[in-house]
Amino acid sequence: MQSILVAVDGSAHSLKGVREAAVLAKSLSARLELVNVLPPILLSPNVYADTIAKVEEGNREVAHETLAAAKKLATELGVEADTVILTGPPAEAISDLATASRVWGVVIGAKGHGAVARMLLGSITDRLVHICSKPVLVVR
Repeated sequence: MQSILVAVDGSAHSLKGVREAAVLAKSLSARLELVNVLPPILLSPNVYADTIAKVEEGNREVAHETLAAAKKLATELGVEADTVILTGPPAEAISDLATASRVWGVVIGAKGHGAVARMLLGSITDRLVHICSKPVLVVR
């Protein structure tokens, strides 16, 4: 069965993406894979090992809560969903997962930054659109 990856960070934009992905999944008889990406910890492990472990544990706990809420929404919308937690740069991690043959494409919510904000702040959505080999649906 094909699946649609949905990037979920707990924001209203990402939950809107879950709703749109559910509609798409129904039309394609697909399931959803709700994806949350944990940021890499950029501290020296030999100096901050305990701190890194606590931060990673907290990040993982928040990711599980975020994905549980998104899965509940998908279920309420009548679509089967699995959850996936990745680690690394978000756009690259999602794009790498999207290369799997089971994946039809990716849905991601966008905050609607203008061109200047995207240039200054960077944009996971913008980056994903440019590097992903599968279709990417940006939900605004």
